[in-house]
Amino acid sequence: MRSLLPIIAAADNFPSHPGRFPTSHPLTSERYVPFHLTFSDHQRGLAPVGLLRPDVLAEMLADERDAETCPWQFHHVAVPSGKPIDSAGSAGSSRAADAEPTVREGEEESMDIEEELELQVECVFLADWVVRGGKETMGRVMNETAVRWRDAGKFGEALGGWRNEHYAIYADPSSSALPARSAGTSSGTGASTDGQTMSNAAFPLERAAVRGEGEGMKIWVPRRSATKATFPSKLDQSVAGGIVAGMTPFETLVKECDEEASLPESLVRSRAKFNGVVTYFYITPGGYLQPGKYTYDLQLPSSDSEEYVRPHPHDDEVESFALLTIPQVLEALHAGEFKPNCGLILVDFLIRHGLVTPENEPNLLEIRWRTARRLGVAMPA
Repeated sequence: MRSLLPIIAAADNFPSHPGRFPTSHPLTSERYVPFHLTFSDHQRGLAPVGLLRPDVLAEMLADERDAETCPWQFHHVAVPSGKPIDSAGSAGSSRAADAEPTVREGEEESMDIEEELELQVECVFLADWVVRGGKETMGRVMNETAVRWRDAGKFGEALGGWRNEHYAIYADPSSSALPARSAGTSSGTGASTDGQTMSNAAFPLERAAVRGEGEGMKIWVPRRSATKATFPSKLDQSVAGGIVAGMTPFETLVKECDEEASLPESLVRSRAKFNGVVTYFYITPGGYLQPGKYTYDLQLPSSDSEEYVRPHPHDDEVESFALLTIPQVLEALHAGEFKPNCGLILVDFLIRHGLVTPENEPNLLEIRWRTARRLGVAMPA
């Protein structure tokens, strides 16, 4: 059997990074700046809420013109002109922007005291008034910012497919902005919060609807609509979807099974099995980073059973479903017919079910490592 490592590499396409989190794009070298809830979180080396691209950072800096209402604060450091700082390498550092350089004895003459310095943003964090307002204010600020950027036509790849749903923003549970023993924070960026209590949500989910076992197993595989904005007409997971704030992964699974495959709630609740989490780092063509998935399996009844239900599209995002054998799935994977991250999830599925083994996959260890990446940003608690 041909190695499945190229399928993994297509989805996990961000190289390994030495620091706590990625500090720059591997191809364009654009710098990522960590975003925290508080500056204290950055000083303590906690995982950032997210990583800001230069164009996003520029929009946030523009808000600084009105110091009283700006929801962000910025920590700057002086660095040699043209040299980027390594935010990830300063874990636990309490250095200030005006810190004096250390000079060893005998080195004074070799130093260029005229060296040109410039200020760079080392990290961004929420303004004190936002943090004092608690989760409700944090959620409102993030929501209002996303709506403002959307209405101004900013960041089309990220905000163009607006869904009017709330999605979670994760923070380290020990963040100084959160109450003791809090599991994290989340906020909606798809619509007004309407007083919604923020709570942990989750990664997106992927699920395989299967029939049979072992080599005789078959998988229901949907084809994405030709009108989809991303990866039109590509093969996909049986069901997949983002987990909105306030919903558990399993409740979202039930909802998505109905919306995407017309599978009844009772069937899903009685047969779906949780498998774990797959993590990877995917860079979209536009330069945005996407992490991992929760995964579930759903063993469907045989066609001669009274419980039998044939998956079929329930919305305009899916064109059709096909019941594929394992050899057909492998052929489609090698042909690049699957959406990249869906291919990765299917490889994980094949390994878990003993269909990919050390005997038929020479790169199994690397595949396993690349489906359990350390992401370096805050995760669901």
